[in-house]
Amino acid sequence: MKMRKLFAGIAAAATLLGGMALGATSAQADDTPTPVTEKATFTFTAETAEQLNNAQLKAYKIGDYVQYGSGTDAAYGVVTNLDNKNAVDSALKAAEVTTADGQDKLAAALSTGALDISATRPWNTNANNQPSVTRAFANALESENNLADGTQVKFTAAPIGPDESGYYSATVSLQAGIYVFIDSAVATGSVTKAIPMIVASGTVKDKVLTDPVNGANTVNMKNTKNSVKTKKVDKDSAAIGDTLTYTLTGTIANPAPTEFKFTDKPGKGLTIKAGTFEFYADDAKVSAADFTGVPTSDVIGGENVSFEVSVKDPSKYAGKTIRVTFNAMVNDDASVIDGVVNSLDNYGTNVEAKTGFVGFDFTKVDPDGKGIENVTFQVKEGDTVLYFVKQNGSYKKAVSANTPDATSEVKTDASGKLAFTGLDATKTYTVTETKRASDVYLDINPSFTVRFENSNAVLFRTGISDPWGLVNTTDKTVKNVKSITQLPLTGAAGTTLFTVVALLVAGAGVTVAVKSRQRMH
Repeated sequence: MKMRKLFAGIAAAATLLGGMALGATSAQADDTPTPVTEKATFTFTAETAEQLNNAQLKAYKIGDYVQYGSGTDAAYGVVTNLDNKNAVDSALKAAEVTTADGQDKLAAALSTGALDISATRPWNTNANNQPSVTRAFANALESENNLADGTQVKFTAAPIGPDESGYYSATVSLQAGIYVFIDSAVATGSVTKAIPMIVASGTVKDKVLTDPVNGANTVNMKNTKNSVKTKKVDKDSAAIGDTLTYTLTGTIANPAPTEFKFTDKPGKGLTIKAGTFEFYADDAKVSAADFTGVPTSDVIGGENVSFEVSVKDPSKYAGKTIRVTFNAMVNDDASVIDGVVNSLDNYGTNVEAKTGFVGFDFTKVDPDGKGIENVTFQVKEGDTVLYFVKQNGSYKKAVSANTPDATSEVKTDASGKLAFTGLDATKTYTVTETKRASDVYLDINPSFTVRFENSNAVLFRTGISDPWGLVNTTDKTVKNVKSITQLPLTGAAGTTLFTVVALLVAGAGVTVAVKSRQRMH
């Protein structure tokens, strides 16, 4: 909301309450008062049309206008509405307004200026920054629940606007007088419930009510547009077993609603870690004691799983932005296709924070390009050996070695293929052959690395990790051979080949020498 809109609303509210606070004259004992029955138009303004559309207002008349005399000699006064006299007197007492015995208490409170103006959000203090008597009076009228049945407010037309100041408005026609408007609406994703509003019709001049019908008769709706609740996760991509940090954010309206909470819905594959929750108000860390519903044990995510973290006293943090952070581990139930999703209820609409997984595959082949079955490989992240569980023809990363059926020795299938899932697109993995399929093949163990570009796996090899050039990074194949004559003879691999041949020849020489000695014996 732009600041000019806020101040425009404050000015409208101040004008209205100022008129009410000053708009009473004492009754003249020698005249017979005549009730003012003309209709007045009351205007409600708001920053959004939703604030007006969502409100379920009832108008309770608390003050009647009466006329003494007529024509140019006419004067006007205020008397408490008879149907609500007990409620008004009780609410004034609750607001600590004292009047002399025998006086009309509402008229006396107005004429003495006991009812002040609360001009700024949340409309609970006056111009001297003291607790507002008018706000206490209005709240008491609502909370004491002893008002006579009111009139359901039906706006004469749909809200119009916005005007030049960015405000929407709607009107209702009621008999001239003083009203308290009470909202019974339930807060939505757009707006809060309005606090009670005291509104008076007419014009006040020099502390005298000169016209009981025509005047500003305008009040800014005292509900507030809810800010959107958001949810973020620190990683768009992760691996199974990783820890994610979630942040829930929302601003408490001012005036504060009666309830403010975050409803978190951890999906399948997430374990919310108790003891990791931290709380902030406008970036300053605050006590966990100000919140309820914080999990005291780990929460395993799944369908229809949720927990609620509520602010104990929303008014303590009115107008402040609340942040809640916590950690969650990606567990073995995570879907490698859908990733893990943690949702936040944003006034009936889910806000999702999703973390996905990536994978890669390659094929072990013989010199003819035919797949080799049952070749063993190992995958590392840095120096850490990773564990996998075979699932649906591929190997899904496991949280740890303790995961049932987890293994660090993965084997190619009948077509020579190996596929891995549940990995992190931001990490680099090293794949090393650890055991050949059989003695038919040479015992050569090439190695290569896998990185991800736009979630697509890219293979890399070096002359050190794969001196024979057995890894084809384009075709994503790893070759093995049955004879050294089938090895590539290029680059570092060719140089190494000569060394191997020399060793083989040297070994043959040793064998010949041994046999020669045997003949001499």
